[in-house]
Amino acid sequence: MGDIKLAISGQQLGGEKSLEEILSILNKISVSWIELWTFNIIGGFQGYRCKDEDLKRTREVLDNYGMGVACVTNGGAFSREMAQQPALYIQAMKETINVARELGASFVNCYAYYFALGQNTDIGRFIEVMRPIVKYAEDNCVTVVLENEAHDATGTPEGMLRILKALDSDHFKTNFDPTNYYHGNFEPFPYAYEVLREYIAYVHVKNGCRFILGVHPEYAKGTPFAPPNDPNNIFYTPIPDGAVNIEGFIDRLKRDRYGGFCTLEPHVKTVNKLMDYYSIDVAYMKKKGIK
Repeated sequence: MGDIKLAISGQQLGGEKSLEEILSILNKISVSWIELWTFNIIGGFQGYRCKDEDLKRTREVLDNYGMGVACVTNGGAFSREMAQQPALYIQAMKETINVARELGASFVNCYAYYFALGQNTDIGRFIEVMRPIVKYAEDNCVTVVLENEAHDATGTPEGMLRILKALDSDHFKTNFDPTNYYHGNFEPFPYAYEVLREYIAYVHVKNGCRFILGVHPEYAKGTPFAPPNDPNNIFYTPIPDGAVNIEGFIDRLKRDRYGGFCTLEPHVKTVNKLMDYYSIDVAYMKKKGIK
């Protein structure tokens, strides 16, 4: 495996910035890979489709900034409406796979959320929705990665493992987010990592801790922890300052010869503070030899 590569998610900046503005920021902080969300694409994902001219323009802008696409993320599972229309979700995910292929990305990131809400919920409906999506990914040589989220069936390492084994494909793996397992009340590293190690194809990196009123500012306050810890909220910190052992996790990725992406996605509500987090987190990752 090669060196671990550093990327930044376009999710947080995408709410206020155009793709060109986001890429300019990434250039300034010397990051050469982006995780595109479908709403980052020029022209958007209108009707869950991407127009050819919009995709062409998106590719041109990426090339102009010398930016590679690590992954394309579809967040459709967070829409109740989408989850009630599985055929539409399947169509949107297939289109996301097409976009990834056209932009040279090997991965499409997705979620279970409203298809399997609750850590102990039945996964049967989600599995049936994902089968044609995974088959389409296989046919197009793209790998779909499922990100763990604290409040759905992927919120436990064992829940994620059940889904991965049920679909059983070399083109369906997990996007491993240690802090999301912490948010779900599970030990991210080493425990969750050991359970899922052979299925990890992509990685998200951020950090967090328990939100303390009067100590932590509101700009990085997140949602409640998974039950039974839900009276408490998570607070998202810069990588060096949180409760999750990111240091040990990255060292282990290196020892295990992981050669994929580590994508930064600090959850911060204001652009100015987000830039502060980027400054700290990018420096931290580069000090660890991830560039």
